Amino acid sequence: MQQTRVPMTADISNEKGLLAERLRPSLKTENLLLGSAYKIWNRDLLQWRTSHKFHLILWGPPGSGKTTLARMLGEASNLSFVTLSAVRDGVKEIKSAVEKNPGSLIFIDEIHRLNRAQQDTLLPILEYSEAWIIGATTEAPTTELSAPILSRVRNIYVSALNEKDIEKGLIHSLNFLKLNDSKFALTISDDQKLTEQTIPKIAKMSGGDLRFALNLFENIIHCKTEDEENDVYKNSLKAFTNKNHYDFISAMIKSMRGSDPDAALFYAIAALDKGEDPLFILRRCIIFSSEDIGNSDPQALTLAVSAYRAIECVGMPEGRIPLAQCVTYLASTLKSNKAYLAIEKVRNWRVQAEENGYSIQPPIELTVKGKDKYKYPHNYENSFIHFEYLPSEVNKIKQQEKIAAYLPSDYGVEFKLKSRLADLWKNPKKMNKKV
Repeated sequence: MQQTRVPMTADISNEKGLLAERLRPSLKTENLLLGSAYKIWNRDLLQWRTSHKFHLILWGPPGSGKTTLARMLGEASNLSFVTLSAVRDGVKEIKSAVEKNPGSLIFIDEIHRLNRAQQDTLLPILEYSEAWIIGATTEAPTTELSAPILSRVRNIYVSALNEKDIEKGLIHSLNFLKLNDSKFALTISDDQKLTEQTIPKIAKMSGGDLRFALNLFENIIHCKTEDEENDVYKNSLKAFTNKNHYDFISAMIKSMRGSDPDAALFYAIAALDKGEDPLFILRRCIIFSSEDIGNSDPQALTLAVSAYRAIECVGMPEGRIPLAQCVTYLASTLKSNKAYLAIEKVRNWRVQAEENGYSIQPPIELTVKGKDKYKYPHNYENSFIHFEYLPSEVNKIKQQEKIAAYLPSDYGVEFKLKSRLADLWKNPKKMNKKV
C-alpha cells in the first residue's frame, strides 16, 4: 500500500532555475568551491587572475567544477564572457564570437567534439590571443586535441569530488533552501532523515558528480510518497552508473550482431543524442567489424575506419550520416567471429609450449639466417608450397588437438577462404610443383 507523507517542500523549481545552477559558486562565494576545484582556483589559476593570462583546457569528469571555474575566471577578468558548446557550435559560431567580442573570454564546452579541421580554426586565435580560449572536456586532451592546439594551451585536470565533498555540497544546499526559500518546510524527522540518510546515500550514488547529486537531491525533496522517492532513486541509479555509459553501445553492438539494422541505428542515435562521442561509437564499430564480421566481409572494416575518418573530417551534426551508413551496413552484412576466436586458440598453443619448456622460435627457414633455405611460395603452383610454418613443438600441440585455430565459416568471402585452404592442405605435398 502506498504510504503518503507531507512533501518536504512545495514546488521551487521555477525560482531562478535548477538548484544546481542557483548554488553555483561565484567570486562572492568562492569558499563554496569543493575538491580539487578549490585548490586549482587558489593555486593554478592565481597567476591567470592576478598577472598573466593564458589559454586553458580544463578537463575531468562531469560535475567536478570545470564550468564553474571558467565562469569565475570570467568574473575575475572583467572581460566579455561568451559561452559556446562544440556539440552545437562550429567554425562559424567561433569566428563570429571572436569578431563580435575581440579580446573576450571564449568558453568552449565539450571542446573535444571539434574535429581536426574545426580545431585548426582556433590556431590563429590562440597564437595571436585574438580572444582568451578556455575549453572544457571530459576526455584527455592529449588524445582528443591536436598537437598544435596542445602546444598553445595549458591543461589542468579537475578531479571528481569525493563523497565527503559531495555531502558538504548537499548540506549547503539544504541550508540554502532553509534560509532562502519561504516555501521550504521540514519536520524534525524529515530534517534528520535528509542529513543522516538521504544525503549520504546520494553522495555514494553520485560518482563524484556534484551536479548529479544536487539534481537528484532536488528531485527527492519534491517526492510526496515513499514509493515515489524509491522510484527516483532507482531510475537515477540506472541513469548514472558507469555501466550506463556503455548500455546503448552494448545494445547497438548486440543488435548489429543480431542483424537488426533498425535497432542498431536506434541505439546509436539514442547514444549520440544523449551526448555520446560519435568517435567512441565508431571505435566500437571498428572492433565489431573485425570481431563479429571478420573475413566473411572484409569490406566492413574498411567502411568502419572510413566512417571514423569521415567524422573527423566533417564533424557533427553531418557526421551522423556516415555513422548511420556504417552501423546499418555492419548490422546487415554477413557475420563471422572465426578470426577473433583464433586469437585465443593460438595464444593457448604458446602458453602450453612455454609451460612445457618448448621453444617457440620460428623454423630457421623463416628467419633471416635461413633465407637461402626459404622456398618462395610464388615460385610454385597456386603460390603455395607445403611447409610447417609453426615451431615444431607448437605444431605437435596443434596436431594433438586435431583442429586448426582459424576455422573459416561458410559465409561470404570467408567461404572462399575455407575452400582454398581445404584444397591446398588436403593433400599439400602434391602442391609443391614449381612454375
